[in-house]
Amino acid sequence: MVVHFIASKSKVEKDYHFLKAIHNTVIELGHSFARDWLEEEYELRQSEDKHQIINWQEVNRQNLEALAKADIVIAEASAKSFSIGYQVATAIQQKKPVLILTNNHALDGTFGSGITSDFVRSRNYTLDSIHQIIADFIEENTIDSKDLRFNFFIDRQIYNYLRWSSYNTGKTKAEILRELVRQEMDKQK
Repeated sequence: MVVHFIASKSKVEKDYHFLKAIHNTVIELGHSFARDWLEEEYELRQSEDKHQIINWQEVNRQNLEALAKADIVIAEASAKSFSIGYQVATAIQQKKPVLILTNNHALDGTFGSGITSDFVRSRNYTLDSIHQIIADFIEENTIDSKDLRFNFFIDRQIYNYLRWSSYNTGKTKAEILRELVRQEMDKQK
């Protein structure tokens, strides 16, 4: 599974041990990152060049591309950040599962605590609990364990055929299409 990991750049030095624990957990569970930025950012923050001018348009582009590639999103939101909120909102619009993590109950009593989307889970974590929280979230959102849905536009002739076939076979239109796709897949083998 491809993960887009979000955290506040301004807190990378201070919260590195937490961020690294999240990063390592994703890797240990056998998954990858759409954009693996943590080590590079940490090294930059440790260097004498840490006050260099950042090209925020490029950072935004990279994050939005990573978000588009990702299957799920993990956001470390212990530090308040417009960028984190923006990316979480974008992920929700794209119907991507989002895990919002805090190590200090930062969401309690805030706007973020009121998010009621089926795509969002918020959890407070410790270094001891982070592995299980992420493992549970990934398992809950593993594509192999769910039927997937997408929009499929057809013309009137195909619709009429599917309606007729559904009536005659007692199967749903979706079942008929799945069978046809499976037959085609079997031919390709």
